[in-house]
Parts: sequence; C-alpha cells; structure tokens
Amino acid sequence: MGIATKASGWRARIAVLGAVCGAVAVVAGCGGVDQPAPPRLTPAEEQAAKGAVFAYRTDAELAVVHGAETVRAPGSFGYSSAAVAFTRDGQYAFAVETSSKTLVALGVRDRSVTRIPCDCTDAVALRGSVVGWWREPGEIMSMDLAGSEPAAPEREIVLPDSPSPLTGGAWDGAKLVAATDEFVLLARVESRGLWWEKSHLYAIGPDVILPLGRVPGIDAGLSAAAGPDGHTFVLAGATARSATCGSGNVATIDAATNGVRALPTLPGECSAAYSPRWTADGPISIATRKWADVVGAPSMVDRLQSAAQGWAPVGEYPVVDMLPQTHAQESVIEVVAGEPTDARGTPHGVLVVHKGDAREELATQVVSLGAPTATG
Repeated sequence: MGIATKASGWRARIAVLGAVCGAVAVVAGCGGVDQPAPPRLTPAEEQAAKGAVFAYRTDAELAVVHGAETVRAPGSFGYSSAAVAFTRDGQYAFAVETSSKTLVALGVRDRSVTRIPCDCTDAVALRGSVVGWWREPGEIMSMDLAGSEPAAPEREIVLPDSPSPLTGGAWDGAKLVAATDEFVLLARVESRGLWWEKSHLYAIGPDVILPLGRVPGIDAGLSAAAGPDGHTFVLAGATARSATCGSGNVATIDAATNGVRALPTLPGECSAAYSPRWTADGPISIATRKWADVVGAPSMVDRLQSAAQGWAPVGEYPVVDMLPQTHAQESVIEVVAGEPTDARGTPHGVLVVHKGDAREELATQVVSLGAPTATG
C-alpha cells in the first residue's frame, strides 16, 4: 500500500547575527568580508519558530492555532467527541462532520480550508499530507491534501472472516481507526441495532490482511491511537450492560502478533473511555466519563493517564482534554471541564493556555484537541 513516511525535524535553528560596524551590510573599512547568510529553515523548522501549533474543535467549528494566528472553518461536528487529527507531516488538521459525513481540513501554513465528501465517519493520516478512510463495500480511499487530485481508491480490500464468531448481530459497516508506517487498523462493526454492537479488528499491511477479531471489553464506541513502535495500538471502548449503562475499557493490541494487554478497569458504576493517546516518551492517556445508573444522573468528566496503581488524572483539576507536554518549558494546553453534563451528552469546556504564570482563555464550548506529532 505504500504508507512509508519521512522523518522531519521540528526544532528550529535560530541564528543570532551581530551588527557589523553599526550597519546591516558589511561596508568598506570593516574588514571587507561578506557575512555568511543565515541557515535556511525547512518548512517544519520555520513553522516551529512561529510558536506552538495545535487544533481544537467545537460542535460547530474546527480551528488551528499557530502562535498568535488562528484559522477557523465552520462545520457540523455534532455529538462526536473524537480528537482532532493531523496529517503525518503536520501541515493539515482534519475532522469529520457527523451529519454530512464530510472531511474538513485546515492548512497550517497556507490557511486553506478543504471539504471532502467522504461518506465516512472516521479518517486517518496515512503518510505525508495523505489522509485515508474506508468506503463500502471494500476500499481504502485516500487524498493528498497538499495536491490537486481528487480522492481516489488506494486499495481494494476483501476482509476475511473474523476469528471471533458473530454473536447474533449482522455486519453494519467498517471504519479506519488508526494507522502507522506498518499497519492500518480497521474496525468492522457487528450490530443488532440501537445500543448493541461488537467491534472486530483487522490490521492491514502492505502485503497482508490480519484478522484480529474482538478484544474483550472493547465492543461499542471503539477509538484507537498508534503506539510508538509502529505495530502496537491502544484501544478504548465500552461494554454495554443496558441502554443507559456500560463499562469503559482500555487495552493495547500488537497487530503483528495479536497480543492483547488489558489495562486496569475504570472507576465508576457506569463509565466510558474514548480518545486515547500514546506518546513515545509518555504514558497512555484517555478521556473518560463516569455516572450512576440513575435517570437524570450527571456524568463526571476527566482525562486520565496510566499509572502504577491504575489511572491518575493528567491535571490538578478535571479536564475534558489536555495535550501532552514534550518538555517542561512548553505551554500547557487544556480544556477545563465545566459543569457536569448529562450522561449521554458530549462534554465541553473552556480552552485555556498556560505559559509560565500567564493564563489565556482562547475559546469556549470546546470538545477536543489535537497536535502534530514528529512522525512527518
């Protein structure tokens, strides 16, 4: 399938040039030696020098923040709590509208807004500026956001039988949920309608399709993120006990061996887990909700990270989302949780950026965040 990618640097080189004899250019009598030109920055280094890049989403807007600049695109993202994704080269942020099944992308450098009718609910970054999604009955579609060509089939797929037998339901579509250089992870949904569903996983490599089957506890609302090794993924989802209550669960799966590791159970009588992240030098983190199985009971929201004794909050107070820091001097970017929401509602909060002792509120009613990674 060709999903290899190039690595790219993200640390800017900054040249400090002293004045020469009080003039911008070298003049006669000051040695007569031309000063070397400052090193040319790559696009990624130029981007990093302007300041942090991240994206956020509300129910009705996708926005990219780049230093002091913000570019926005309206959209009908509805109830989705999915994180904002970036292309592998970090040049585009994207999310999928739940109502129109349209992919909306924003350019970090060129500030472009692209809308792609994909008839999909999820899309993933494949390589460079290329995004991909699943199209029934069996195609991986792709489009290069930096190019001018329309979306096109990249590969036809015939999914083999799942090693986990059907349990009274019928196939109800599939979606791409994560991707690395080695594998694209696909979830095929078995459903009886309403709230009942089971997710069957497949790992699609350049020359192989591996049927992984079901992962215990990861049935409904499956979301995933790639791990740092290229073939392991973190999964989040829930097992429903009724239409109003279920238990959120988290696990990792090695696509190459189908080895599964269950993470500790989430607290709460009823709970949900979604929007996982797994950074190269940090713990696994997930967005969570928990509530009592009582009519009208509110849900408590927080983002948790894996710890020695189970799960621990990522911050000092509950947050809807928080981006991981790569070094201690970096800004803290978080969506502070507001009032408890209805158990079925989508959590929202205030987007806050902390830099040293400064605190700045950038937006309200924010659902999720995203930031580029260094995979390029």
